[in-house]
Parts: sequence; structure tokens; C-alpha cells
Amino acid sequence: MAWVTGDEVYGDDPVLRDGIAAQGHRYVLAVISSAPVWPQRPAVAEPPTEREHPRGPLRTRTRLAPGAPHASTVAKVVAQWSPKQWHRLAVHQGEKGPIEYDWARARVVDSRRRLPTDEIWLLARRSVSNPSEVAYYLSNAGAATPLATLAHVASTRYTIEQCFEEAKDDVGLDHYEVRTWPSWHRYITLGMMALAWLAFVRAKLPAEGAFPYAPAMNPELVPKAARPGPGKNAERVQKAALDTLGKKSPPRSKKATLRRRWRPGAFPKSVA
Repeated sequence: MAWVTGDEVYGDDPVLRDGIAAQGHRYVLAVISSAPVWPQRPAVAEPPTEREHPRGPLRTRTRLAPGAPHASTVAKVVAQWSPKQWHRLAVHQGEKGPIEYDWARARVVDSRRRLPTDEIWLLARRSVSNPSEVAYYLSNAGAATPLATLAHVASTRYTIEQCFEEAKDDVGLDHYEVRTWPSWHRYITLGMMALAWLAFVRAKLPAEGAFPYAPAMNPELVPKAARPGPGKNAERVQKAALDTLGKKSPPRSKKATLRRRWRPGAFPKSVA
């Protein structure tokens, strides 16, 4: 994988962000509005080689230089951006079509233990209908990364949530009744494999007119009389298959639905 994305639960953990960067991955993680950053790198004072006071201890830690500003918040930094920095992009596909947001970004300095560290991207997403609704992201992507790329990666988080929702509804990812870790991992693995197979089949489906039934993917369901032969039209084949599937199945016989009663001696005990 090249990118890691997530909501504020993950973005507000600086140890996790540093761990992702240490593994060579890029991240676009959402953060809360009070996340500390600097719009410009502040001056710092390195520890002196000698004691500042004859009787005082020797300072061994770096600290902000006298007069240097403390870290601001991402909400205050974004509030100072000019209107020219915002660009309207549609990078997320919703149920009713593309969803548009106003996006903006700027390079800021990240904070660790109230000290400046690396220079990263501060990405902001603003609602078109409600400009006061703003989401904030931090990213360690390179300085040459386009805005559309950062916005696209930030929007893929909702695709992940959609995948989890489909996995729970379609393959029962959350319907397990196990009590041990090995059983849980086996169930989740099988569920993910089933979801991957469904995604593979859905990617090969033809146009929307053939959904939910696609004769090209299920030739065995097409009646023999309607199977394509020399000179037959594909539309007639699909219509005949749909008509066949629309018919009701014949009712089952009562004998097949009767429950077999247990009688003493009908099932002899095993020798074991």
C-alpha cells in the first residue's frame, strides 16, 4: 500500500502517524480542530553547554526561543487562509452522483511535545452548503503532491466504511458467534474472501441494464431454447432469460415437506 487514511481517532495519535511515516508510507489522517501546528517554523533554543546559573541544573532539552509563538490550532490556521486557496472538487462518488466539497491546503509545521518537528500538509475540506462545517487533515506527502491527490485519498476513507457496511450486510462479517481468537480470524478471513469475490464479479458485470441478472456471467441459467445461436440477437436472449426467471417455481409436494417423526428403534445405536 502507498497511502494510509483514517478518521480523527487515528489522526490524533502522533505515535501512529510517526510509525506510518517510519514504515515509508504516506498518510492523510483526519484530526480534530484543536490539533496543534505552526504556520511557520518557530525559533528554538538548543541546550547550552554550560549552566545558565551557577547553582542551577544544566538544561538538556530543546525549547522554544524567547519570544517565539506557541503552536496554534488547525482551525485557526485555516481561518486565516484567503478565498483564493479554496478549490471546488468532486472526488467522492455518492449514491446520487458526485459529491462536491471546497478543498484547500498549506504547508505547516507539526508539533511534538510542544516543539516543532517535520513540515507536513494541512488539508481542509469545507461543505458547499454549510461553509462553517470544516474537516481537517494532516499528511506527510511530498511538497509536490497535487491537491486533487490529497483530496482523493482523504475521500477514500468513506469507501472503506462502505466496504465494511457491505461486508456486514452481504457476507455477515459481524454475525460471528465465536469465543477464541483463531476462530474469529478464520471467520473474518472467510468473510473478506467472500467480499473480494463479490467485488470481482461486480467489476465484470455489463451495463446497468443487465443488472441484477447478467446472462453473460451466468450462461447456465439461460434456457437452452434462448441460448445464442447463429443469427440470434443478444437482446432477445436476455429478455427470454428474464421472462424465464420471472416465472414462479412449481409448488413442492406435501410429502417432501412433511417432517419425519422419530420412532423408537428406527435408528439403532452405534457400536461405539
